[in-house]
Amino acid sequence: MPHFYVNPKNIKDNIFTIEEEQFHYLANVRRFSSGDEIKIFDGLGNSFLARIDNVTKERITGTVISAKTFQNPRVKISLYTAIPKGDRFEWLIEKASEIGIYRLIPVIYSRSVVSEISNSKFERYQKISLSASSQCSRADIMPVEKIETFESILKFSNVNMPQNTLNIMPWECEDGLSIFKILSGVDEKITYINIFIGPEGGFEQKEINAALKCGFKTVTLGKNILRVETAAIVASSLAVSYVEN
Repeated sequence: MPHFYVNPKNIKDNIFTIEEEQFHYLANVRRFSSGDEIKIFDGLGNSFLARIDNVTKERITGTVISAKTFQNPRVKISLYTAIPKGDRFEWLIEKASEIGIYRLIPVIYSRSVVSEISNSKFERYQKISLSASSQCSRADIMPVEKIETFESILKFSNVNMPQNTLNIMPWECEDGLSIFKILSGVDEKITYINIFIGPEGGFEQKEINAALKCGFKTVTLGKNILRVETAAIVASSLAVSYVEN
């Protein structure tokens, strides 16, 4: 069944309202009409079965039939990734959202090719994540956060919390530890897993040294060198599948 985003402000007392761009899509492209049932979600983790009651020239209104609250995973997986060239980052955002990544943070590393994101692109990335939630029936929206440098993340973020956080870095020079081996030793106190994906040119040794000093774990993704977006989705998928099993 179709699954569409509705601003939580437009869901009140079991009545929902859809306007503007989303209204145009449902009314004029998909041609929904009174009496049709759809699934809607508010981006905050709530999903609803709903019925369209009225379609005007400007909005759709309807009634919530039943509600389902999204269950947050016990372990939240964040992806700290370099930005690949071209439109490959858009593909990465879409797939990360689909497989259940908690949040995505673009990172500037020493060898990063892309080191800035314009406001227009940033807005587009938010829309891609929202669209991915609609497509895969996800009730929340994966945030695509503002770009940060790797140095600032190590100094000022919450990644350095060993009591409940595991930081993983796929690295081409690591040939012993896999993600599964690392995760098999994780205790139940871990509630956050952060995956760090380097740029096309790889991590500089000083970045690896700084990460290891902060307790990061380097892992291998196999013998082949993967592109940024491939490594990001492979590593994320392995982590998600292990955590969910």
